[in-house]
Amino acid sequence: MIKVENLNKSFDGVQVLKDINVQYEPGKCNMIIGASGSGKTVLLKNLIGLLEPDSGDICYGDKKLSEMSYYEKKSLRQRIGILFQGSALFDFATVLENVMFPMDFFTDWSVSEKKERARYFLDKVHVTGSDDKYPNELSGGMQKRVGIARAIALNPQYLFCDEPNSGLDPYTSILIDRLISDLTKEFNMTTVVNTHDMNSILEMGDKIGFIYKGSMLWQGDKNTILNTDCQELRDFVCSNTLARNIIEGRG
Repeated sequence: MIKVENLNKSFDGVQVLKDINVQYEPGKCNMIIGASGSGKTVLLKNLIGLLEPDSGDICYGDKKLSEMSYYEKKSLRQRIGILFQGSALFDFATVLENVMFPMDFFTDWSVSEKKERARYFLDKVHVTGSDDKYPNELSGGMQKRVGIARAIALNPQYLFCDEPNSGLDPYTSILIDRLISDLTKEFNMTTVVNTHDMNSILEMGDKIGFIYKGSMLWQGDKNTILNTDCQELRDFVCSNTLARNIIEGRG
């Protein structure tokens, strides 16, 4: 579990996150949602240690991130997988080499062990027969799948996804959503997804936190979000045609 307590973050005197309190639970897709500029990306960067909060705490289990030693943080990084918005695959490396990368960095496994493990996770994300291909030979959806395989290659306890459906067509987006959800439950990961895509929210939002102008204005799940009394959240939800049709009884 990840617990965020009274988190605040400012840039050049402008407060971007205001007293954030939230818990992210294992075996669930925990979603950070909100409009562009709401602060959700800043929260994600604080969670994974790319930014340091001005005040407040981020706890992994019973340990505060701010109080971890260098070696404790290194150990934590080995238990974290990250799916970047653009997949961030290495153009100069093959599919198999991309998935092996975190193993090269964090383990002393033999080449054969790393290849076997990489192929295992590529199979998990339904990518076969592409070991020797390069990212530019793959579709956007396939690149995203390879990115997921790399993110979970070390069996992470925590998985962070930044706009996982960015640039994908609706059908492929649904497949990626379901893949992330299925893997989260299979490996009992604490998955945190940063998105503004209502389709993803309704597909895999086991727990949802809505950020509005830097504040965590609402928390719930995909079963309660369409009946919210929070006007700001209703405005956000209704900006999406699918969700609006469901609310109005036409979907």
